[in-house]
Amino acid sequence: MMDAFSVAVLILLVAVAAGLDPSQCIAPLGMESGSIKDSDIAASSSFDNKNVGPQHGRMRMELNGGAWCPQTPATAELKEWLEIDFHTVHMITGSGTQGRFGNGQGAEFAEAYMLEYWRPSLSKWIRYRNHLGEEVIKGNINTYLESKSLLDPPIIANKVRFLPYSYHKRTVCMRVELYGCRWTDGIVSYSMPQGDKRGANWEFYDNAYDGHWDGEKLKHGLGQLTDGKVAPDDFKVPFYEQSVQGWVGWKNDTRENKPIEITFEFDRVREFTAVHIYCNNQFTKDVQVFSTATVLFSVGGKRYKGEPITFDYIEDRIFESPRNVSIKLHHRVGRFVKLQVQFAARWMLLSEVTFDSTVVNGNITEEEELPEETNLQKDQIATPGMDSKNIISAVNTPSGLGQYLGIVVGFLAVIIVLILVVVVFIYIQNRRYKSSPRPSQVPGGCDKAALYREPPDPEYAVPLQQPHTSRPPPNVQNFFPKAPPIPPPPERYYAATEICNTGFVPPPPPLSTPPPVRLSRQPRYVTSARTYIGP
Repeated sequence: MMDAFSVAVLILLVAVAAGLDPSQCIAPLGMESGSIKDSDIAASSSFDNKNVGPQHGRMRMELNGGAWCPQTPATAELKEWLEIDFHTVHMITGSGTQGRFGNGQGAEFAEAYMLEYWRPSLSKWIRYRNHLGEEVIKGNINTYLESKSLLDPPIIANKVRFLPYSYHKRTVCMRVELYGCRWTDGIVSYSMPQGDKRGANWEFYDNAYDGHWDGEKLKHGLGQLTDGKVAPDDFKVPFYEQSVQGWVGWKNDTRENKPIEITFEFDRVREFTAVHIYCNNQFTKDVQVFSTATVLFSVGGKRYKGEPITFDYIEDRIFESPRNVSIKLHHRVGRFVKLQVQFAARWMLLSEVTFDSTVVNGNITEEEELPEETNLQKDQIATPGMDSKNIISAVNTPSGLGQYLGIVVGFLAVIIVLILVVVVFIYIQNRRYKSSPRPSQVPGGCDKAALYREPPDPEYAVPLQQPHTSRPPPNVQNFFPKAPPIPPPPERYYAATEICNTGFVPPPPPLSTPPPVRLSRQPRYVTSARTYIGP
């Protein structure tokens, strides 16, 4: 038959099926099974460490003395404690205690006790209080029956202490067990402004917050936004039924229309795929879902690097039921996440914020802190109309589109640069070709005016004249290797006088030209028959 504790846990889990897994968060955490080692159990003192030391304070175990018994009796002034170290953060939804049965010889049990817990983001041990603000938890009435208690809100911690309590001085012994599951969300703290009051009696405070409150802002703790419980549809119900989880809310009039900023710190660097925000939308009572949400990421927490993700919510003035607004985060990486939500009406009420994330393995370098004037995202407030923002609408695009678009843009940019380089190179070569003189095949020591082309009439020499025409620009195909052209037939030149003495040999005269007269030879003899040239 199911006891009252199990019924209460099931009722809680039905209400928050989206936040807690029933198959995980009601499981015993290892005191009875032995998965919690003796070295992970400590105590302030023991009456006899060998027989009733802290290692014997396990539920339903009868080793040696059969329980943990402190050295001094329990009173209203808490002095003794039994500590359990999980080493990792757990969500603890219930606790159980027994007295010392001692095989029928024991007579000691704790009528009441308190709990304290420790978490890495906390600088001290925190006394547990339930949603009614009560610290004392009901204990045992005998030495053998277990007394279970539902923890509402649950404890999120990696160390827990049992402190025996009594209104009158008495000897106590305890065997204990804790119930819950491992805290997989990875959130160790969140910081934000404390909620506001509505009217004289309605307070939308985060009453479950266990961190520091400086009068305005909550720092380094956890509370109602991460306890796995959602508030009822009507925000008025918790003010009449104290057992019901309430809303955390802010008033736009006191915020000068600035967004509410919530900073989440995680245990390790994580890759985020989505965030889910449970919001109230009773618009007939001046309460609406936020109009815009901006999400920023940081590894070290000092500088939020990269473009923020911005989500614009479509206003709903038809249905007043609360809703879970989901925002895709597109695998962004960080250990700190800053969430900025902008008012859409006079009031904004939130109940739960959860993240879908996985731990990133490997070393990731923290962002370097920039000077104040260049640190644009440090304590940045989202401004409507920002140019540098990653806008996410209600219909989200595929997560990989941005990556493919970046590759295509980069490839096109490289092609454009190459084309520009080729065009500039061609232009420069063309300018150089036009400005340079035409190369001559005649040696430099020759007077070009003295060169003559072979005339058609052998008795005349025609000066060599070249028409002055501009040369056409080189063809683009000349820049690529090709077969050498067939050389044109060589032109024949000769000089009228010996003006070239630098190796230039003029071509021989044509065969029809008579040989020159030799002055050293004998004179000619002329006859009537034919001309004879003597030897």
